[in-house]
Amino acid sequence: MRISAFSLIAILAATTAQAAPPQVTSVDEDLIAIGGPGDFLFIVREVKGKMGTPSHQQTDTVLIARSKETNQDVYTWPIKRTLDNGPDHVETEDNPRIVTVPLDMAYNPWHVTYIHHAQLPNERKADDDSGIEVLRNKDGVLITAKTPGFAYGAPDGTPQRTSYWISYDKLAKLFDYSMMDTPYRFPQYYTGEADPVIGPQFNPEQDCKFDYFAELSEQTDGEQQAFWAAKITCQNNETDTLVSMYVTLQPLNQ
Repeated sequence: MRISAFSLIAILAATTAQAAPPQVTSVDEDLIAIGGPGDFLFIVREVKGKMGTPSHQQTDTVLIARSKETNQDVYTWPIKRTLDNGPDHVETEDNPRIVTVPLDMAYNPWHVTYIHHAQLPNERKADDDSGIEVLRNKDGVLITAKTPGFAYGAPDGTPQRTSYWISYDKLAKLFDYSMMDTPYRFPQYYTGEADPVIGPQFNPEQDCKFDYFAELSEQTDGEQQAFWAAKITCQNNETDTLVSMYVTLQPLNQ
């Protein structure tokens, strides 16, 4: 089914004319590749938001290159944007319920990871043998775990366990920066007031939890060591928005 440019403009105009300012309802991430010269996590992020009413929804999908060392989002590539006019929409050939919005530049995530020489991740979720221990205080989270393995055996003197520290202040800033960076690089089709996700909305001590820990590795050479990462989800009563992010754990001695 083909949609003319005129029909698409009419559909979008009808959607936005009656819409209140958009509100992000969920942000989720999938890890698809790691490594390359920049030493990145390559993550597909899906951002869903209401277009004025609960039944009208915009979904943006982007690829993010996140620094393994700093957890900062370094590059963002738009993949796809769709608008869902809701279950009550009367669908016709020229006025479908689901509309794919044409982008000036839409990227294939697998092509991007290929040209960056990234690899599919070896991901092993933590289990009882991983020895994960989590201690919290008012400033952050201390995590201890079995030291990640090496491709062909650990060098002499490698400790059996490693400790990691995540400060609540740093975690809040990571979420805040990342949530601002995505709409900055891939502006919403319809914008009104400030997006409620933008800004320091989360108090990690109260609002965030670890979904799981995973040991990640790529087979680039025999000396390469795996590393720990965690998927963290935050939600509070003010926005009721679920936001999930991957972060790498940095050893205390680094």
